Amino acid sequence: MQSLLAEVAKLTDLIPNIENISCGRNLTDRANGFTHGIIVTLTCQDALACYINHPAHVSVGKKLNENANILAMDYET
Repeated sequence: MQSLLAEVAKLTDLIPNIENISCGRNLTDRANGFTHGIIVTLTCQDALACYINHPAHVSVGKKLNENANILAMDYET
């Protein structure tokens, strides 16, 4: 999982309009069985489509789906 999270973190160098990526292991029992989390902050909502469809994101997303249960959420702050 650590190597996959490192690959996710590298997306900042590959995909435009990523402000920040934070990822790591869950420390509590409050996550309904999820063991790791990833937060990707984009510059604006319009950047979401580019991020989701970018080949680098698709590639790492496929690897994550093969190795973990995924819950994805997109929200505005």
